[in-house]
Amino acid sequence: MADALAKGKKPEAEDGGPTGGEDAFVRGAFKSFDWLQKNLRVVLLGVAGIALITVGVLYYVNFQATVRNQAAGDLAQLRMAAVSPEAVIPDLESYIGRYDGTPAADEARVLLARVYLDAGQPAEAIRVADGVAEGADRPLGFAARSMLAAAQESSGDAAAALATWQDLGRNARFPFQRRQAQASVARLHVAAGRVAEAATIYTAIADEAEEEGDLSEAGVYRIRLGELSVPEGS
Repeated sequence: MADALAKGKKPEAEDGGPTGGEDAFVRGAFKSFDWLQKNLRVVLLGVAGIALITVGVLYYVNFQATVRNQAAGDLAQLRMAAVSPEAVIPDLESYIGRYDGTPAADEARVLLARVYLDAGQPAEAIRVADGVAEGADRPLGFAARSMLAAAQESSGDAAAALATWQDLGRNARFPFQRRQAQASVARLHVAAGRVAEAATIYTAIADEAEEEGDLSEAGVYRIRLGELSVPEGS
């Protein structure tokens, strides 16, 4: 029977006649063997294609891991070597271009935005901080948007800064982060003469901090709230 299958013929009985007792398994085996003979080239090409895809995926994953590790190491060296804004700014800009798309590149953006802000270049700080794609509920996203709001304030765009702080006050991951952002919203309201709105915010975040058992933080906001009622110039 095996020889018959190998030659593409249906198996026959020992006396040369047809195998009338051929069962479903044997018929299925014959059909499968016949199909394989006719489509062997297609099967081999398919197997080779799957192997190439698997190798490609593994290579890409390993390559990306190597790039991330290299990016983290290079950023650590930049942090240690930083001596002045004039020296570190071009290095960070080059680093971001080289490792764009990695988590370390967004870390470098936050650092660069800080350097630009300290150097009195808020427009550049806004450009860089706005390039961080992480949401406000992620650590880098919160840091980048906080830096963005600070740069917007420094550039004189209070309306944009207010909107950024309000977004953080709604979407930051942790309650204390949301309270920090809301406190900045209150501060901007005070600067714009909207004292009643600021008082409402300070009261709410102080109450929330007390409910969470953070009496020290609540005390800070109570002090700010009390300062609102102090006559100007006293």
